[in-house]
Amino acid sequence: MVMEKGDKEIIQDIKNGNEHAIDELIKKYQKKVYNLIFGMTFNYDIAWDVSQEVFIKVIKNIKNFRGESSFWTFLYRITMNAYYDYYRKYKLREKVSYFSEMDDEDTKRTFEVKDLINLEEEFEVKEFKETVKIALKELTDMQRQVFILKNINNLKIKEIADLLKISEGTVKSHLNRAMEKLKETLGAKT
Repeated sequence: MVMEKGDKEIIQDIKNGNEHAIDELIKKYQKKVYNLIFGMTFNYDIAWDVSQEVFIKVIKNIKNFRGESSFWTFLYRITMNAYYDYYRKYKLREKVSYFSEMDDEDTKRTFEVKDLINLEEEFEVKEFKETVKIALKELTDMQRQVFILKNINNLKIKEIADLLKISEGTVKSHLNRAMEKLKETLGAKT
């Protein structure tokens, strides 16, 4: 049985020039980062692009990680900064040009019919996902982050509190408000 290396060991290997350790670190955290960004943007392509940017920044700045906090805290901050950088650039482009909102059939993901018998079922699933996406967009950034960290990344309340540098009670409050808003929104749309 192979033991998984700890973050400190992987980071030290990266600092020592071991390129395989970079792959190890990315494999360990890519899903968490992607899920967090997707939960903030609701766009597969943007989540992929921002996730790639996050790991480029991590590798460039790994020498600055001193280990005073957990690596996930360091990575989370880089992830959220990358998201906010994207968001600022997107808002700027949106102000400069309305073309960013145009639907381009070549770049938009299309609904593929894999099995005609399941078409109605697939439509219902897609429709439900869209409803959830709309409901999540109605949350504040903090509520969405807490919801994603708890329900998608499966972090404990204490871990979220430590990561966001807020009290456990505040995490619970944001989580409760998020759940209430989601129930209200999903209840009204179903």
